[in-house]
Formats: sequence, structure tokens, C-alpha cells
Amino acid sequence: MLNNFKNIFADQKQYHLFLLLCLTSLLDFALIAYRIYFVGFDIGQIDSVRDVANTRSLTYMFLVWNLFLAWIPYFISLTLDYFPSKWLAAPALAIWLVFLPNAPYLVTDLLHVGYHPPVPMWYDMMILFSFAWTGLMLGFISLVDVQKYLEKNTTKKVANILTWTAIGLCSFGVYLGRYQRWNTWDIIAQPYQLFMEILAVVTHPLAYLGSLGLAVVMAGVLSLGFLTVRTLVRE
Repeated sequence: MLNNFKNIFADQKQYHLFLLLCLTSLLDFALIAYRIYFVGFDIGQIDSVRDVANTRSLTYMFLVWNLFLAWIPYFISLTLDYFPSKWLAAPALAIWLVFLPNAPYLVTDLLHVGYHPPVPMWYDMMILFSFAWTGLMLGFISLVDVQKYLEKNTTKKVANILTWTAIGLCSFGVYLGRYQRWNTWDIIAQPYQLFMEILAVVTHPLAYLGSLGLAVVMAGVLSLGFLTVRTLVRE
């Protein structure tokens, strides 16, 4: 697989999409860097991830971490064709599905829009929008690549079923992350607690009706967005 890694971007369209995603990410980082400079924050004060969380309204650096997680499913989707067999690719697909919600999760960071003097509200709004846009594009293009891989290794019908199932699970994953505050690594760190939380939501959805609507609306947004991007990419 490593010997063939250099061929991943042999497809010019794939290569151009990768470059565009890199440029949008660089823009995101530049917006964050200028914000930190504008508020006069000393980056040397940050010694741990907890410090990043404690200074979120000053630095917005939590967005950088969220964007990093959003890139993981995209990179996995690029490598699927280079596994020796589809059985070896299956674990990679499972990891891809686990990390996929991190891409659209960036949209929910728009909840942080607010006035944080001396930064103008419009600037923070554009930062959050830019990161959300990048996350969505990473997720959609990743989904397109995975569906193409599944079509080559199964049937078109099975590929469609699996793709739409992934979108549904991804939307539910965004809900778990935003409102139930679960992280991707909790699948390993706290699998039992996570399973029980999911079971509670599935068996008693009315008890979570106030926030569970996020998953429903997100599924609709992701479905239409995916169809739009797939249509454009596959032309």
C-alpha cells in the first residue's frame, strides 16, 4: 500500500480537490492566527489541551483541533483503493465511520457566535463559517470517495444502502458529540457507558426530543449536501 501511496493523486480532479481543501484549511488557520494576534494573546501560556479549552473565547483554537479530526476520514477515504484486499480495508472503513461525524460537527460550532470584545462579531462569524464549510467539504468528498470504493467492491445497491446508512449514523454521531458530549475516542475509553447512552436515546427518544432534532435536521442537510457535491464531482 505504501508503494502505491504516491499514486493517490494521479487523478487530476482528486489532486485539485485536495489542493483546494488545503487552501481552505490554511485560510482557517490564518483567520485564527490573526485573531490571536489581534487580542494580544500570548500563545506561550498554553501548556496543555485544558488550557486551550479554558481560553476558547480568546483564541478559538478548539476549531483547529476539530478541523484536524475532520481531515482524518478524508485521508482514510483516499487510501482505500490501496489496500491489498477489501477485507483489509474493512477495519479502515470502520475507523472512517467513527471519525466521519467530526467533519459536519464543525457546523455546530456556529453556536459559539457571539460578541467577544475587542474582536468584531462579524469576524468571529466568518471564522466559524469558514471552519464549518471546510469540515462539510471534507465530509462530503470523503463520502463520495467511499461510495465509489463500495460500488467497485460490492453492488451499486449495496453501496447506496451503506452510504445512506453512514449519513444517518454520522448525523446521530454529531448529536452525541454536541449534546451528549461524547468524543470519538470514548468508543475505546468508555465503550460501555457510550453504549448505554446510545441505548437510552434509542429506546426513549421522546425524553431527548428537545435536542435529538439536531440529528434529524443534520441528516437532511447532509443528504442534500452530499447529493449536490456528488453530482458536481462525478460530472
